[in-house]
Amino acid sequence: MSQYELLTLVTSLLAIVVSLVSLVRTRKIAQEQLELERVTAELSKVQLKNLEEENKAKNLPKFNVTIQRLGKNSFFYITNTGQGTAYNLNLELVNCSENPLYDVEHKLPHPEMKPNSRVKLNASFHTQSPLKYEAKLTWEDAEGNPVSENFWLTR
Repeated sequence: MSQYELLTLVTSLLAIVVSLVSLVRTRKIAQEQLELERVTAELSKVQLKNLEEENKAKNLPKFNVTIQRLGKNSFFYITNTGQGTAYNLNLELVNCSENPLYDVEHKLPHPEMKPNSRVKLNASFHTQSPLKYEAKLTWEDAEGNPVSENFWLTR
C-alpha cells in the first residue's frame, strides 16, 4: 500500500468514526427531545384540565349567609357572591328548636338566585335565643344537580 492509499484509508476511517459519534449523539438528542415533547404534552393536558375546572368554578354560585341587625330588626342575609345562578334556593336551621325566621315560608324556596343578588329573611330573637346557629343552604345548579352547604352563624 502506498502512502496516499494509507492516508485515504485513515481519513475514511476517521470520517466513519466521526459519523458514528454524530449518529449516536443525534440519537440521544432525539430521544431526549421525544421525552420533552411527551412531558410537554402531559403538561398541556393538565393545564387544559385546570382551565376547564377554573371556567366551571367561575360559573358556579358561591353563597354567604349572615345575620345582621338594623336598629331593632334582625335579618338573615343570603348572598350569591359567585358568577353562577342557583335555582330553588332553600335555607333551614339545623338543630334549632325555636326558629327565629318568621317569613321564610313566604320567601323560600327562592326560584332563582342570580350572581350578586341576595335574599333578606326577617328574624326575631329574644334574650333566650341561641347565640349561634347552623344553617343548611340547599340549591340546584344549572344542570339540576342538588347542592348543599352548611354555615355557622352568630348574632
